[in-house]
Amino acid sequence: MKTNCVLLRKSTHHFLLILVLILFSCSGEDGETGPAGKDGKDGNANVFASDWIPIIWTWKNLETGNAILDIPVDNLESFTKNGGIVLMYYKNGTYSRILPYNFSENDHFDYVFGKFSENQNYQTKAFEGFRVFFDGQPITINIIQSETENYGIRYVLVPASIASTTGVSSNSSADYEKTMGLLRLNPN
Repeated sequence: MKTNCVLLRKSTHHFLLILVLILFSCSGEDGETGPAGKDGKDGNANVFASDWIPIIWTWKNLETGNAILDIPVDNLESFTKNGGIVLMYYKNGTYSRILPYNFSENDHFDYVFGKFSENQNYQTKAFEGFRVFFDGQPITINIIQSETENYGIRYVLVPASIASTTGVSSNSSADYEKTMGLLRLNPN
């Protein structure tokens, strides 16, 4: 008799458990669809593009036409060691060009990246990131800096996985608008 009571209680518990599961697993009718959410930001979550950075030279020599601009960026060396692509663009008012860029035979605009030591000659501090440099006529790239809002630098960091699926490379990215379209980034 005791065995029957134990079995009856266990059966009752199992029945109630199954009943609760059935009641909670059923759903009522779906409600109306809510309003659409806000549009997301343009871009690709895996690609990083800086804002346009005004060209305000870290160091310049008006007599020789040489200038450098330091842009600190953490972990840049490890990014490139893992196959990431680095692109650097220059903006002058209405057009954008990829660096390196030669305005003429004597005007050269380029960049390098890595870890830089403090340099007393250039009055710069130690940092990791980009060093943008210009060698040429001071008026070519506004070393005098009378119109900083018209000139800018923008860097784009493309992970290896995105570069391989989009076809973007440092050799094929001269067309700024096309590259921004491939990477689904806002060109402004």
